[in-house]
Amino acid sequence: MLHHERTRAPRRSVWTLAVVMLAAGGLTAPARAEDKKPDSSLGLIPADAAYYGAMLRNREQFDAVAKSKAWTRITKLPAYQMAAALLKQQYSGDDGKLAPLRQWMEQEDNRDLLTLLGDAVSDEIFCYGGGNWVGFTDLYTQLNRAQQFGSVMQMLKDPNDQNAVKMATPRAMLRVLARNPDKVKVPDLVIGFKIKDAKKAEAQIKRLETLLNGLVAMEPTLEGRVKRVKVGAGNFLTLKLDGDMVPWEQIPIKDIEEAAGEFDGVVKNLKKLTLTIALGVRDDFLLLSIGSATDGLTQLGGEGPRLTSRPELKPLVRAASKRLTGIGYSSKALRAKAEMSREDVDSMAVVAGQALEAAGIPAEKRKPIQKDIAGLAEDLKKNVPSVGASLSFSYLSERGYESFEYNHGEFPERDGSKTLTLLDHLGGNPILAAVGRSKGTLESYRTMSKWIKVAFGHAEPLIVEKLEKDQKEKYEQASKAFLPLVKQLDEVTSKMLLPALADGQAGFVIDAKWTSKQWQAALPASEKALPMLELGILVGVSDSAQLEKAMKSYRKIVEDGIAKARELAPQGEVPPVKLPEPEVKTVKAGKLYVFHLPEEWKLDARVAPTAGLSEKVGVITLSAEHAERLLTATPLKVEGGPLADAKKPLAGASYFNWPAFVDAIGPWVMYGLEQAKVEKALPGGGGDGKKSREEIFKQVRTVLDVLKCIRISTSATYLEDGVLITHSETIVRDE
Repeated sequence: MLHHERTRAPRRSVWTLAVVMLAAGGLTAPARAEDKKPDSSLGLIPADAAYYGAMLRNREQFDAVAKSKAWTRITKLPAYQMAAALLKQQYSGDDGKLAPLRQWMEQEDNRDLLTLLGDAVSDEIFCYGGGNWVGFTDLYTQLNRAQQFGSVMQMLKDPNDQNAVKMATPRAMLRVLARNPDKVKVPDLVIGFKIKDAKKAEAQIKRLETLLNGLVAMEPTLEGRVKRVKVGAGNFLTLKLDGDMVPWEQIPIKDIEEAAGEFDGVVKNLKKLTLTIALGVRDDFLLLSIGSATDGLTQLGGEGPRLTSRPELKPLVRAASKRLTGIGYSSKALRAKAEMSREDVDSMAVVAGQALEAAGIPAEKRKPIQKDIAGLAEDLKKNVPSVGASLSFSYLSERGYESFEYNHGEFPERDGSKTLTLLDHLGGNPILAAVGRSKGTLESYRTMSKWIKVAFGHAEPLIVEKLEKDQKEKYEQASKAFLPLVKQLDEVTSKMLLPALADGQAGFVIDAKWTSKQWQAALPASEKALPMLELGILVGVSDSAQLEKAMKSYRKIVEDGIAKARELAPQGEVPPVKLPEPEVKTVKAGKLYVFHLPEEWKLDARVAPTAGLSEKVGVITLSAEHAERLLTATPLKVEGGPLADAKKPLAGASYFNWPAFVDAIGPWVMYGLEQAKVEKALPGGGGDGKKSREEIFKQVRTVLDVLKCIRISTSATYLEDGVLITHSETIVRDE
């Protein structure tokens, strides 16, 4: 027992040391004077990178906020000044809660550490993943699939053997590792921070090195694992761990095996697994590298083509003169492994076939089912688009922020060939709205409907044969009653509804233009009218008469279904239900179908779910007022930006009015403060309550007003040369 405890301690220390190294990622060695020093990390990234991301101009953006009129207004608030004074008191006083922090800061080395960390996050921070992330992502996907289906397959085979069910998932995951020995490795990850003072980094890394050497002296098994390594032109402090340090004898792998020695090869590979953490400075970047070795660092700025040479990066290269604030890139190879692919569909078909066998379905019945599963897979694969690389970047503009996102690949469901006319049916200036156009909805529905029928045809006999005689009779009665209604539902959807919505446009909108002093009788009445969110769903209409007919048919199907249920159920078990009749109103923009809510709900009378229909637009809202507003054509109020050209063909668009959102929630914030009597909770609040209340309300109003410096955010998504592009803008006004 004593020996057992002694063997575990070294391994615990190893991983503690690893955590220390990771936490000290900001402490690095200086770069050599002759090193090449590019202006941006982008020039260092190899062309085969799986992903790359960067945050730029961090200090510039922070200073812009700190020096803004909006922030100045916040700092002048009594609540802010009181909090700042309290913080200063706790920091400066010998008995203050922050006194230990002040004492720590009084040490010059610690001040230098904070200076270094501040410098590291001030300019540029980047993250880069090497090409071996593709294989690792594929392995992770397979492991995730094994975790999801391993126990399910065993439960189908024998749900009573709980031990087998328990072992099924780890067994399936180990088998994935056995099939992919070349992918069992730590992928290359490099995180970098641009710095100005390498000397401060050198001083700090010496402190870290002293700490690490102390840990090594206490743990002999770490000897030789912490050392300096030259990588390119940089000198890096490294910690190397390997899989052999894991207590494999404590993991019951033998209990998981079905055949003796089944996973010996997996354990052997895992023991060879290495983890190398490296810290250093090169090219004026503080670098933290994690991987099997230091290959990620070697490739960074090494030989070979750079990421900027890839054709997908051309838009970013053209935007290099802009004040970039962020960059994101994912390779085609990585996205192909991370997203649904045609190979994934084939794998799911294989799993489905295995599930049939595990479930004990006889071979003669499995054969036609497996044939249809193969047919379903072929249909599904037709609708799985090929993915390509993605690129995004953002930059500071005269009005705020702008960004572009470029997605390469196939987009069979997106339709960017026409103008989004629903943008003129959002009420002009809503709080939030999103609109898009798709294609192929009818074909997709028909494919889905076909395979649901096929699946039902296979499942029904298997289910019915297991039913008792009385259960079978009830099932036959229910089938005779409801299957014709299901068939009618399918026909109405495929022959009436979807053809009527062939325009392909759909969207939603949130607004708050209606107000009430008491939305529900149980709420205390407000002195001022309170806005309420208005929710609306919109669709483009190709045939309004057909759509209206489809809605009436759905109503009839529901009513017939209720009647059939009452016939089959015991007397009184299903109460009589009558669908409410809407009030039909004809307005200038079209027709409204208003459903009035029961009076006992005691809601404001204007809350009435409403369907609106015109020749080209259909809406569903919470009120007749909102429905009429949406049916009425009103140009969206934008000041330039991505949605400036109302006639441009688009696949999608979004709109967010931040000041309108603040105006919607602001009155409710004030109402909540009124009801909470918040002034009584403050020191001295019980004295001049009215004065305290007005002071609180004044400060809250100031904060709400400051929030309005963020104005309108808009985006437009369109197809250009086979690339799906999204252009976004957020307007900021420091007033």
